Amino acid sequence: MSGYYEEITKLATSVHQHGALNNAFYERWLTAPLPFDELALFAKNYLVRTSQTSTMLALSLLHTDNLCARVEIAKNLYAEYGYGHPQKAHIHLLENFLTDLLSRVAVAYKPVTQLSDDLILPSTRQFVEEQQALYTRGPEDGGCQRILGMLLAQEWVAFSMLTRLYEGVRHYQHLYASNEEFHEHCEYFYVHISQAEKEHKIQAIHTATLECRNDDEFGALADGFYDFMTLTEQYWNGIAHAMKHCHG
Repeated sequence: MSGYYEEITKLATSVHQHGALNNAFYERWLTAPLPFDELALFAKNYLVRTSQTSTMLALSLLHTDNLCARVEIAKNLYAEYGYGHPQKAHIHLLENFLTDLLSRVAVAYKPVTQLSDDLILPSTRQFVEEQQALYTRGPEDGGCQRILGMLLAQEWVAFSMLTRLYEGVRHYQHLYASNEEFHEHCEYFYVHISQAEKEHKIQAIHTATLECRNDDEFGALADGFYDFMTLTEQYWNGIAHAMKHCHG
């Protein structure tokens, strides 16, 4: 373990004060249920964003040479794919949840995967494109440390993001026949706020620490971290702005 463990931990915990988690979207989401047009906008853009998670993890695996770091990333990637069970893959759970929720809010709905691509916002496309560009930087650009900095931010944002999204979902609980039915359909959230996901946060710090040996490498790590945080803040603010112009 390098001498940068404390600095990296402090960096990770700074997510709680950042606009990536404190923004207009969450204020709207946590206040009241969304009308169908706003909910569909959120669902489409969140699915597009989340569908890239496994790819980004795979890229981070390819761009680090440290064996221990690769093992930690591989465990995370295995979890994303449902520990080898396709029906438990996180993206599959999300598609099922969003489609079911849309069907309860409006009779005239489409499965989330069939919602028009016209709903994909420029800010969401920018998030996906820039994220991929950042995850494929070469060693000459501090690629390994930048990627692990982004992975650190991604893991630490994810847990708090999912707890916020789950709290907003509770506004729709009345649409379910019982508490049991509601919770049965919320599996996507529960796998993300479980002990396993808390361990991913710890693993991300451990992985970053393994590849951080001097001030230059820590600087590259911090750059990747803040790049991801800025992209995430812009992504959510893009959705919040678009919601203001939705018409039911």
